[in-house]
Amino acid sequence: MKKVCLFIYLITFNANSADSSNVLSVDNSFFVELGIFIFIILFLNKFLFQPLLDLKENRDVETSVRIERAKSMDEQAIGIEEDYKKRISDFKSDIETSSNEKIVEAKRHAEELIRKAKEESLIEIENARKNLNSELYLKIQEVTIEDINNGNSEVSSKIKELVSEIKGKI
Repeated sequence: MKKVCLFIYLITFNANSADSSNVLSVDNSFFVELGIFIFIILFLNKFLFQPLLDLKENRDVETSVRIERAKSMDEQAIGIEEDYKKRISDFKSDIETSSNEKIVEAKRHAEELIRKAKEESLIEIENARKNLNSELYLKIQEVTIEDINNGNSEVSSKIKELVSEIKGKI
């Protein structure tokens, strides 16, 4: 490298500057300048332009890879979202079916309980009627026809009590 710089220095030192009247003339300095120009172009191409072009190309490749990866991730996200929506709808339909079944079962159970309660209440009412009739019958038997014929005030008060009791129970 030192030799190249020394060579360029020596050539330029010995070169005569062109006079202003003959600007386009070709002399020894033209070839030296042309050599220096070509050397600088090659040097800059090797150490400046080519690394910059490689860097740009690598960046473009990396950018395209990232864009492709982003598109792939977007497609995966769409697929995951569709799967999520499908699972949610399936879960909602399962819950709805289960709740409908439980509602039907609860209604059936409630109807059965109501039916049993009605049957039991009818039996209780019938038993109460029998008891009422037997109690009243016993109380009425206590009052004899003779007591009624005699006009006993005690009997008439018993009859009034029985009548009011019958009206209260009916």
